[in-house]
Amino acid sequence: MKSALEKIKYTPGPGFQWRMPSQIRTTLSKDDICEICDSIKDKEIENLKKESRKLKKLVEFLKTEIHSLELKTALSEKAVPLKKIIKEFTSTPAGRTAWQKAWDERADEWKKLVQQGKMSRITYYRLLNGMDQATLAKKLGTAQPNICRIEKPGYNVPIKTLEKLAKIFKVKKGELIGD
Repeated sequence: MKSALEKIKYTPGPGFQWRMPSQIRTTLSKDDICEICDSIKDKEIENLKKESRKLKKLVEFLKTEIHSLELKTALSEKAVPLKKIIKEFTSTPAGRTAWQKAWDERADEWKKLVQQGKMSRITYYRLLNGMDQATLAKKLGTAQPNICRIEKPGYNVPIKTLEKLAKIFKVKKGELIGD
């Protein structure tokens, strides 16, 4: 014959109410019922913790998969050239005004950096002309690491290089040297 403890089954009800058969309520003491409820509750809590751990692992896996898919998508998508984005942005009068304002603010920041000695004039004019170091290196007929070196503030640039840079930037040599 089964004991009263073995006959009790967990039956969740709406709103997480516990239901106990009426014959058990009459045969068991309040302490026995509390002990049974506590053991059932503890088992349910353990099951929920296990389920929670499984779900956390699944969420981490899914995050990793989503990140992987984002990378794959980014790599497979065709890059949009910056010039095309700028052209689209500046196609309206408001866009042109916003672009010019942002450009002027950025140029002012660069000028302040030059005045503080944190940026060379060569870097300043390269940026004003919208060039990266690789492009300037091609136009100058040298390698990109050389551009990096001559753009360091305080670097003594050879006269021939200054002349070439002045032609590329369409400025006087004196503007590249500074005060």
